[in-house]
Amino acid sequence: MANWFDYFSLAVTLAIISALAYGGFLASKVISNAVDSAKDTLKTKGVNVSKRGVSVKTNKRYDREDYLDATQRGFIKAMKASSGGNQAGQEPSDGQLEREASVNEKQKSRSRRAQAEK
Repeated sequence: MANWFDYFSLAVTLAIISALAYGGFLASKVISNAVDSAKDTLKTKGVNVSKRGVSVKTNKRYDREDYLDATQRGFIKAMKASSGGNQAGQEPSDGQLEREASVNEKQKSRSRRAQAEK
């Protein structure tokens, strides 16, 4: 036959299991609310998160002219980074640009003189 200590141990064990289950329930509720809050914040910024994935809302549509402008800016940045011993991402100084322009001008004038002599 069970004595009072067995009943007490059963009650304490059930109380601990119940407290862990209730704590897990509360933790999942808090996490769910935090996720919903983050989704709402992202939605106001134009990012929609759903079970199917993420979609981003933009207010601007790019036409051909915008696309060409962006492409030209990319080419110019790449050309500046690759000319005259520049490090990647570093823009040439004004003096360096002037030297390059004067060298290009001298080369053009030499080639014109050479063509005129022929």
